[in-house]
Amino acid sequence: MKTRIFYILTLAALLMTSCSKGKEQKATVLKDTLSMQAEGDKTIYGMACDGCNDTLIIFLPMAYDGNYDGSNPDTLNILEASRQHKVFGQIRIGDKLAMLRNEQDSTMADVVIVAEDVVAKWCYKVLPTLRQRADMEGQTEDQQIEQLPDSIAELLTIEREYGIVIKDHNVAYSIGSYNHANTTDELTPVVYPTMRRYMGWNIYNGKMILAVVGIDSLGQRYHAGNDTAEFVKLTSDTLVLRINNEERGFYKKGEE
Repeated sequence: MKTRIFYILTLAALLMTSCSKGKEQKATVLKDTLSMQAEGDKTIYGMACDGCNDTLIIFLPMAYDGNYDGSNPDTLNILEASRQHKVFGQIRIGDKLAMLRNEQDSTMADVVIVAEDVVAKWCYKVLPTLRQRADMEGQTEDQQIEQLPDSIAELLTIEREYGIVIKDHNVAYSIGSYNHANTTDELTPVVYPTMRRYMGWNIYNGKMILAVVGIDSLGQRYHAGNDTAEFVKLTSDTLVLRINNEERGFYKKGEE
């Protein structure tokens, strides 16, 4: 009997180790993948040159990794892209640009993203909701709040700051108070939204792909999939993304 139990425990340990290694390998593969341009991505990259204006951008073509590829300067008309609000960020000389050419007219750009303006610490604030209780089932949230002591109702007004840091070389990570396994959190009458954790980013056909972090039972990080973020607005201090069909506004905080 003891021998049988020993073998069962050994097999379980091997399976856990195998799963952990598999997830670590996925994270490594993700890092390697992000360093290369994805198959099917039609994004072109370049460095903005002198002469850019509201109608034209003149750029020095660059490889995906940011290195000069030896090509001559190129020009794209961005007038229609500007009218369609598809120029994200403010173009300055020396900025790295990510662009999509118009498939019918190669002299025009459909989307222009100023990569330097994307790289920053972007934050947003969230409010909690009431933790569900059996004795309040069937009541609206307003009815539930009316029955609460003032001290608990005030907890619903306390904001938390979540965010994502986007850095060069496809580095991204989430920031904020998101550890809901905390015992103190579990004892409070309010609950905060779950925050998505990210471990990398890249541009794919005019959209931002955010690599989602998963945490296994051993606390190991692994690549758990991707979120597709469509640019809605990008200025010097504001970022609005449509992530999985839901718009999220961010404000810029500090420098990264």
